[in-house]
Amino acid sequence: MTGIVEKNYGDALFELILEENAGMLKTVQGELASVGEILEQVPEFIKLSKTPTVSAEEKMSLIKDAFEGRVSDYTYRFLMILAENGRLEFFGKINRYFSSRCNERLGIAEITVVTTAPLSEELKAKIKLKMTQVTGKTITLKEEIDSSLIGGIVLKYGSKSFDGSVKARLDALKAEIGSVIC
Repeated sequence: MTGIVEKNYGDALFELILEENAGMLKTVQGELASVGEILEQVPEFIKLSKTPTVSAEEKMSLIKDAFEGRVSDYTYRFLMILAENGRLEFFGKINRYFSSRCNERLGIAEITVVTTAPLSEELKAKIKLKMTQVTGKTITLKEEIDSSLIGGIVLKYGSKSFDGSVKARLDALKAEIGSVIC
């Protein structure tokens, strides 16, 4: 469920860019994804942003030092607003919400593929082609590795999931046998 903070900030940024320069949507989406990766690598930054003894001005100064001139004006001003309003701790959720709005507008579907080992380029291409046919959208693939699957594949698209893993089949078999024996 989307919270009010990520919805308000995500919608505000999305609508501003649409109104002023819709061509910047993909750029800002990519920049925010990069900022998110940076923030994941430096979790102390978010901890610092939640510290009440650090003033809004100091937080904004950190944003300025880290991002001014390195990202578009939209992204930079957005980060400054989050810092000023004490909302940097919500960056990840806001970013996910904003990205989903961008993907919807741009006709992009994010598919997560979970397997026990990295996919070959050939298999990635086949999955993309099939999912393009199913969704009618351009596909971006995100890979996750989960050795507990034993084998097979799990596809996640939005709130839908197709579990073709060996683990799921074994779990189903175990439940079926359990219902017969009891």
